[in-house]
Amino acid sequence: MTRPRLLAALGAAVAFLVLASACFETSVDETGPEPRSISVTGTGEVQAEPDIATVSTGVEVQADTVAEARAGAAEAANAVVAALRASGVEDSDIRTVDFSIRPVYDYSRETPRIIGYFVSNNVLVTVRDVESVGELIDAVAEAGGDAVRFNGISFSHEDPAALTEQARALAIEDARAKAEQLAELTGVTLGSVLSVVETSWAAPLLGQARGMEFAMADSAATSIQPGTSAVTVTVQAVWEIEKPEE
Repeated sequence: MTRPRLLAALGAAVAFLVLASACFETSVDETGPEPRSISVTGTGEVQAEPDIATVSTGVEVQADTVAEARAGAAEAANAVVAALRASGVEDSDIRTVDFSIRPVYDYSRETPRIIGYFVSNNVLVTVRDVESVGELIDAVAEAGGDAVRFNGISFSHEDPAALTEQARALAIEDARAKAEQLAELTGVTLGSVLSVVETSWAAPLLGQARGMEFAMADSAATSIQPGTSAVTVTVQAVWEIEKPEE
């Protein structure tokens, strides 16, 4: 090999080694050690009184014929709806959820026979004045008489998202306080937040009442206690530990 060709080959080899070295050094810099960190769990809870009550009520009537049963149920249902309106419930907050007509059988003989007909009409009522629920139940019971049925009552919040946001803010405050205490106890300084994950949250625990005994005009008023419910949020947060000054 001539001298010029030898020098050219050596130059190309040196250039390749320099390029490979640069690539290797860049890769090492990008995959440096994980930053030191403090990981904590924070919990926030908000207690609140419900501001919405949902009452499931309706009427049931049995008679010898479909016409008689339907007419009796219609009369009782109309009286119930009138009582709801008189109690301040808007029509948009009264929703029919079930209506049925079915035969009633006598199974005492070998061959069952129809002995009457049963009609039920059930509605779901949204009550926006929780304190008036007891009075509303009494009014409905008096209006519908023995045909009235109460299937249950539940309580909720009109804006549960606002309660969740409050609980989330408390959870972050709790996590930060824990991280700051750990940093102080271990003699390090907190840096920036590396990650925050909401690991769990609980919706309001809604109270329910079923099989209620309602009050008539000559007895004590029905007492309904909605109580309070809790919204809980838990977060997992990671803070970077600042490097000490050299």
